[in-house]
Amino acid sequence: MMNRQDKQKGMTLLELLVSMAITAMILSGIVALIFQEYSGTATAKTAVTAAHEIGTAARWISQDGMMAESTNLVEGADPVDHLTLTWIEWYDFANIPHSSSYTLCGTQLCRDYDSTVTTVAQHISKVEFSQTGHLVTVSVSCTPQWWRASTIQKTYRIYLRAAEGG
Repeated sequence: MMNRQDKQKGMTLLELLVSMAITAMILSGIVALIFQEYSGTATAKTAVTAAHEIGTAARWISQDGMMAESTNLVEGADPVDHLTLTWIEWYDFANIPHSSSYTLCGTQLCRDYDSTVTTVAQHISKVEFSQTGHLVTVSVSCTPQWWRASTIQKTYRIYLRAAEGG
């Protein structure tokens, strides 16, 4: 005698729909995990890149700023987007004047040191310089060009050296 299960040759429509729903839920979970991993990686890459670019800009500006005796900034004025630092190296046999300028060239921070132009940072969206006494305030904003990139801003202060007499 045959029972009912022996006669069944395939799956019912209900079983097929249930299996498709379970498969869709598993696939959507996997896609969500991949998207979350990509999003987290992009956010971390943005933060690391922005911190690196701002740190590089700050290092170059600080290096020149600590040597500088004067700037093009007007004390107490509103911040400007360019900076020129000047100083003299005093030697027994010669006094050598130097200048270093910083300007934003598109999204690159350019440094002109004694007429040699180099790029010191990329993805810079804004830079501002101001001066109070011998204190120069530098504000740098960086926006990397990746998906969902956020702008990161840092502010630094640099003390200029006192002018020496030869």
